[in-house]
Amino acid sequence: MKRIKLGIGPIGWANDDLREWGPERQGDDIMREIAQAGYEGSEMSYKYPQDPFDLRDSLEGHGLVLASAYRWTNFIYPERRDEEIAAARKHVDFCADGGAQHVLMAEGSKSLHWDANGSRTHVEPFSADEWKRVCEAFNEMGQYAQSKGLQLSIHPHGGTAIEDGEEIARLLNGTDAALVGYCLDTGHANYGGSDPVALVKKWGKRIRYAHLKDVRPAVLAEVQEKGKTFLEAIQHDVFGTPGQGHLDFQAILDALMGVDYEGWLVIEADQNPATHPALQVATEAHQRLRAWLGQKAPVSPSRSRV
Repeated sequence: MKRIKLGIGPIGWANDDLREWGPERQGDDIMREIAQAGYEGSEMSYKYPQDPFDLRDSLEGHGLVLASAYRWTNFIYPERRDEEIAAARKHVDFCADGGAQHVLMAEGSKSLHWDANGSRTHVEPFSADEWKRVCEAFNEMGQYAQSKGLQLSIHPHGGTAIEDGEEIARLLNGTDAALVGYCLDTGHANYGGSDPVALVKKWGKRIRYAHLKDVRPAVLAEVQEKGKTFLEAIQHDVFGTPGQGHLDFQAILDALMGVDYEGWLVIEADQNPATHPALQVATEAHQRLRAWLGQKAPVSPSRSRV
């Protein structure tokens, strides 16, 4: 049987993009509550120590490990390539030094909010040459990650040029399966018009890491009807922890187990902690995940010292 590890992103406590959500929270308190909720690992936060060795020590003090850390890239621009590659390598080094075995990246070029040249009103698709540059850069970074003992996974993201099923297919078909993994994000998949279960069945062998978030259908319908941006969708509570929306996580997890997935299942839901108390919703999500997994996969117990 495959071994499953349950982790969570600290964005439910203090959001990196919307820093008005949870600014009063301190990193040590967030780690303590993540361990208290039963998780084995945490992703990175701006509230955590920024030195990777200090970060590792702080997490270990709560019985936690660094599951991964996330970085935006802008690989389509030839004039930025050297700078972007250097920054991406530094990110891989950070993950390795912080004790992670996985590194996450997402391409922000021509996106609504994460293009290095500034925000825009709509996402612009990549040209054939731009797709080639992106895929070549991810292959290069995947090879570098492997040299450091890490697995690179790419995170398709709402409001970017790699979001829907066709774009995911172009990314995965254009990169080396031995070097570049797929980070399934159930919420972003649904937001982009895909069925997470269908994605698992099609690309299961490329999934090396998974983000689990739910989608509130009424909010999604309003976002689509009114043409709201991705950040506006977040601010209107489009995402939640598993069990708070309309996604069938029993089916999603069954599909993952059906393709012999093992490794991290990470709760990652952008919610305002003022209205969705982080410890409470994190604990409830952990309990639901354990129930949905049942006897299908052994789940590592939390190593909390609290």
